[in-house]
Amino acid sequence: MGTRPLANRRPPRAVGKSTERISEQHVAEPGLVVLDITGGDEDTVVAVMTALDGLWATSGIVPVRREPAEPGVRARMYADVLRPGRSQPTTRQNPSSCS
Repeated sequence: MGTRPLANRRPPRAVGKSTERISEQHVAEPGLVVLDITGGDEDTVVAVMTALDGLWATSGIVPVRREPAEPGVRARMYADVLRPGRSQPTTRQNPSSCS
């Protein structure tokens, strides 16, 4: 197994740089965030996305990708941290206080 010719090598990537550019519309208002999640395995990344989906309004559980020659797996999700997520507790009235 030899090294690839220089013309076929990918340039080094900066730490934290994603393959997709962040669109201005995804951060145009207060509370909107783009979250790039990296973990050791798919189950871990899905667990993180599930927890975040419970806290905030998000783009949901998105496909996890593995990039060749890069450690771990990655996913990108979008969230609005000013809107509650799916598992926010609902307020219930105490039946004894209703008349």
